[in-house]
Amino acid sequence: WFKRRRYGYGWIPVTREGWIVVVIFLVAVISGAFLIGDQPDNELTPAVVAYLATVAFGAIILIWISYKKGPRPKWRWGKNPDDHPEEDW
Repeated sequence: WFKRRRYGYGWIPVTREGWIVVVIFLVAVISGAFLIGDQPDNELTPAVVAYLATVAFGAIILIWISYKKGPRPKWRWGKNPDDHPEEDW
């Protein structure tokens, strides 16, 4: 579902399933922001705490799925001769 990024650390979605997982995460983050609505400035309201907890939980799930469905991550910077085409973007 995912391959290693060419620059940096992490993964990039390369299959339909990988893109679906990323889109679901983005929809959850964006819809959650709309659902909490306007909040008072500089106040940590329960709605903001719930939103941040939901985003953190979603990010952890996204990283876990990427780790399970992709190759082991490693730092990369550019294309290397020893890149594996099945694992590296």
